[in-house]
Amino acid sequence: MKTTTRGLCRRHKGHQKKAPSRKHTTRDSFRLKVHPRVRKVLERIGVPERRPFVPDPFQVEAIEKVREHDVLVTAPTGAGKTHIAIEAIRNVFRQGGRSWYASPLKALSNAKLEEFSAIFGPENVGILTGDRKENPNAPIIVGTTEILRNQLYDAMHRGQDLAVDLVVMDEAHYLGDPDRGVVWEEVLIYLPARIRLLLLSATIRNAQQLCDWLLWLRQSPCLWVSATERPVPLYPLFLFPHGDLTPLGGRGGLFRPIRDLDPRQFARRDFPDVAHILEALRQADLLPAIFFLKSRADCERAISLCPPVPRSALKKSADFHRRLQELLDQWPFLKSHKHLSILKKSRVGAHHAGQLPHWKLLMERLMQEGYLEAIFSTSTVAAGVNFPARTVVIPQSDRFNGREFVDLSATDLLQMTGRAGRRGMDEIGFVLVVPGRYQKAELIHDLLRSPPDAIQSQIRVNFSMVLNLLLSHEPEEIRTLFARSLATYQNLSREEHVRDLVQTFQREVSRWEPHMACGSMDLLAEVRPRFMRLHEAQRKAKKQARKQALAWSTQGLLTPGRLFLNRRGTLYMVVEPAGKDAPDVEAVRLQPPLQWHRGAVRTHRVRTRQIRDIGRKIGRLPDRHDKQGWQALVQQCEQEGYRSLFHEDAGVERPEALQSATRTLAETAMLKAQLPCTGCELFGPCHKASKHPFARLVQRYFAHRVEIQSVQEALWRSFQHHFRILREEGYVTEEGHLTADGLWASKLRLDQPLLISEGIRHNIFPAKDPALLAALIAPFVMDRERPGESQLSALIWKYPDLATPYFALMQTLHRLREKLNQEGFETPALPFWTVVAVYHWVKGEPWVMVKGLTGIDEGDLAMVMLRTADHLRQVESLAESHPELADSAREAIDGILREPVLVT
Repeated sequence: MKTTTRGLCRRHKGHQKKAPSRKHTTRDSFRLKVHPRVRKVLERIGVPERRPFVPDPFQVEAIEKVREHDVLVTAPTGAGKTHIAIEAIRNVFRQGGRSWYASPLKALSNAKLEEFSAIFGPENVGILTGDRKENPNAPIIVGTTEILRNQLYDAMHRGQDLAVDLVVMDEAHYLGDPDRGVVWEEVLIYLPARIRLLLLSATIRNAQQLCDWLLWLRQSPCLWVSATERPVPLYPLFLFPHGDLTPLGGRGGLFRPIRDLDPRQFARRDFPDVAHILEALRQADLLPAIFFLKSRADCERAISLCPPVPRSALKKSADFHRRLQELLDQWPFLKSHKHLSILKKSRVGAHHAGQLPHWKLLMERLMQEGYLEAIFSTSTVAAGVNFPARTVVIPQSDRFNGREFVDLSATDLLQMTGRAGRRGMDEIGFVLVVPGRYQKAELIHDLLRSPPDAIQSQIRVNFSMVLNLLLSHEPEEIRTLFARSLATYQNLSREEHVRDLVQTFQREVSRWEPHMACGSMDLLAEVRPRFMRLHEAQRKAKKQARKQALAWSTQGLLTPGRLFLNRRGTLYMVVEPAGKDAPDVEAVRLQPPLQWHRGAVRTHRVRTRQIRDIGRKIGRLPDRHDKQGWQALVQQCEQEGYRSLFHEDAGVERPEALQSATRTLAETAMLKAQLPCTGCELFGPCHKASKHPFARLVQRYFAHRVEIQSVQEALWRSFQHHFRILREEGYVTEEGHLTADGLWASKLRLDQPLLISEGIRHNIFPAKDPALLAALIAPFVMDRERPGESQLSALIWKYPDLATPYFALMQTLHRLREKLNQEGFETPALPFWTVVAVYHWVKGEPWVMVKGLTGIDEGDLAMVMLRTADHLRQVESLAESHPELADSAREAIDGILREPVLVT
């Protein structure tokens, strides 16, 4: 089989090359040819006949066992785990008991509210999420796991039992999620043993270990019920560039011709030929499909490449337009959405975090009702959304994890392929692998046959956890709680080996500790990575500054007579301009005494990347041999002083890229100076690989750090670290009891409770201006800066009335932020644009106007609004200690939660 590569890739315009002469390699020659083995499988495509529902054996088993025991159910996506939850809740409901259904996603909670209300009656079902609080005293509550954790905190504080008889934790594999797994583990640790527990999870590798831990933790048996067969079988396919549709593999492994297809034959910037892929899927009756792409930009580009729906597929045209109009009438602000024309023309859509919640909901409704041919999504849609797709398309075998591209894991692929072939909708589902530069077909083939990843504990200590545990526990009791964690249980078998390692390292480290500025290996492990991250940020900022300096030269600023400063602040004047893409300019250093060479003033080649700032331009230059003229020029510059071309009165704005880079350089330099690394005599061997014995010790320490630290002890040391900060800031007494400030601060169950409580202590947050209160809370919801965000300087001068309280907040928090940074804690960036955007939204400005202030995707902007409302709810909980502030927060929440931010 021939395996040339151009059929399924669109060439990026900047990389167009002459097509090979062989006819089958041109894009126009694409023609679907189905392999005989695949043709037999395609004959099985169809919608199953409707038949009375009969529960599967694993469902019956789980429903029976959960009456008497805790139960963990693991089954593939779509196998019917929700049926088990409904029957378990029904049994408790009939006996007059109360149930709590916890899910990781607000959207999933909203869907379960509708489903359970239809079954048990709306008067018997309530919802508690960050956005909704309805019927909270109902016998059946649906909500997010974070809300359940907070209720457990409150119950422990009151010394009461949680008034619940059954807790259902859906998507229980989130226990291993790096960001949110800690919340799930907290719930399981704090939940009273008398409350029955039902865990519903996708297939996981170490299910029995989790059951053993829960038995060890709760002293009550936890039974594992497993289903391994997919309710709808999955068949993997591969689409060759010229149109051959083949199996991905067989008994002998990867289909042999696929091995001959070298990914390096594809250009780095080639993009999947979406039109041909859709054509193949349509001809093979494999639609609807979900394409999982690596970025939002790829999703947007992909839908723009989709051809109009062919006439043969227009059977439902009238129904589609009628249903679309109904949804647009329900959410009229979507009538101007930029993708609406593509949706109408091609019946496809992009579904990712950058989209408005309502647009994503519209996509989901249309897909669920069978009106769409394809959805293009990032991997975020893979969890918790019920898309009835016949086929899942995988164009690459890697994904972006927030920092870098990494290979897909078995769990990642399991989540994606779980969308293919839904129960009751398809007889068979398909995963289609498409070749490309970043596609490893053999990896996908192997992962499809691999067990999912094991769940590892993600528990970690934070300030909110410490404050809330101290409400109801003595410090030693908290130490006991940590000893019951999944992390401790998973490491019990290694304790003896760990002890030996600890003793060895303690002996070796003791001789170096007097020379360590940080004082211990534990603190070094916190400070060193932070210093390295700051160093990397500084490097990137310098690179950005160099790019801007080169831009100056190409924009005509570095012309003869132009004054500029180099990085050291030395004054120069250009005598020969930089050429196109030239890395340097010829300039005279205007610093006495002037240097001369062969009777002419000496010139220097200054690299544009070394230019720090540009000044005014001298109108007339002396001849290079005119000593008096050059000396007079130096004296003139000394008398007049240097003045930047970008000073406030000049009317010339400094390039935003340079301002951002300069600000980053200043901030990172300040933060690096605060760390003990800069003055440490062991800085060199600590940060640079060498033969120094301490360098080798550090390398070995980090290589074995996970083993060296007994997890229980690591958690306890982290608790003590947080405890010390809280004590020094006046939230906790020496004995471990909360002070008056600690009591109300414990209700701020947020990522940054200390910073916000510091602002409350200093009356920075206005109690009588809801819009400004929301605006000043908004920066705390940002965990990182995002590309495309509005720069600080571009908004300060436009909104001085908001800049004044913002800088007052920054000044108030400066001491505490510095302290937290020195102690190894990261603090948020607190971007000013969030203040401007949230203020105007709460003031009632239209969404289009607010969106225009930021430059970020409107889905991200809506998320900022929703997270701000979540934070304000925590402020609203301070009604006893700060009643006016709580009232203001309540009013601000009402101003935020309106369409299109709130999904109704």
